[in-house]
Amino acid sequence: MQNTKLRSRILAATLTALVALGATSSAHAYSIYRSVTADAATGIVVWTAVNFGVSGNPPTLSFYYYPNDAAALLAMPGAQCFVKVDLGNLVNPPPGTQIPIGNGIQFNANAADNPRPFPWNVVFDNVQPGHWSIAKTEIQNPTSSNNAASRVAAVAFQALATTAGSGTTVVNGQLTNCAAQ
Repeated sequence: MQNTKLRSRILAATLTALVALGATSSAHAYSIYRSVTADAATGIVVWTAVNFGVSGNPPTLSFYYYPNDAAALLAMPGAQCFVKVDLGNLVNPPPGTQIPIGNGIQFNANAADNPRPFPWNVVFDNVQPGHWSIAKTEIQNPTSSNNAASRVAAVAFQALATTAGSGTTVVNGQLTNCAAQ
């Protein structure tokens, strides 16, 4: 009987330690998310300006911090898929924090849309809690229409999401077969 109690206690302590380690290790990844639509049959993200709308005053492309994929889906329950960008090991970044993304990644946007090459800085402005943004001036030079900047962003994020090691991935939302391609 005592052996059974001892084994149960050891098992409980081991499980508690594993859960604690799992919670600790996930806290090291700091990711931002953007809700995107996808083809419902294939799960492939629709890489067009509609999913990467640059807007506002000043115009920016918005992302939001969530501690994990489940929290992103809880916050945006209608999202079919997400573009997820890993920003490294941040802990409580202050507003104004800038992180370069896409360093060394090439993409082919229409030259008439005035694309700027990577890296682009994503800035934590926390205007809405957890809000990060990429200024239109990071996406284009010289800037033209918001729609043109949105087209550049779509092409650029497709390149990021399909390049191994870029820190950008596509994760499931309501669809369970989300993919970059």
